[in-house]
Amino acid sequence: MHIPYPADGYPVPENGYTIAPGIVAPRSRGTLRLASSDPNELPLADPNILADPYDLEAMVDAVEICREIGASDAFAPWRKAEVVPGPSARTRDDLRAYVRQTAGTYHHQVGTCKMGAESDSDAVVGADLRVRGVDGLRVADASIMPTVPSGNTNAPSIMVGERASDLILGK
Repeated sequence: MHIPYPADGYPVPENGYTIAPGIVAPRSRGTLRLASSDPNELPLADPNILADPYDLEAMVDAVEICREIGASDAFAPWRKAEVVPGPSARTRDDLRAYVRQTAGTYHHQVGTCKMGAESDSDAVVGADLRVRGVDGLRVADASIMPTVPSGNTNAPSIMVGERASDLILGK
């Protein structure tokens, strides 16, 4: 999860720089559910960000680190004033409120069809990428990843696809 810039409700100066905090391995878990039995209706996605208290505190820590970097001598030639969260955000409670208001996803959600051991009741697919209980169906995308990788999901998704092609071809 991260704090996008510009965040809703905060002004964008004519000139400036951005130091954007983020967490690449959040503990919060969201849900993806069917809205109805109509296959044309979009599912209900709830990223449930900041549900785990660890994520909120980690984001507040990240904002504090960004502030320290922005206030360093190295940035002095370009610094006029902090725009977000702004000088009025002084306490951790102020920063928690800012994070709750502005945090969003990286849009790299994973795990809706988690791969795992047969004994894992949350695992939808096995190591062969076959969906348990459904003949002839495999899942070959980021949804099988049980946790978010510590980076962009593109390369791992390509590798899942490559592995799926090998499995289908019997390699």
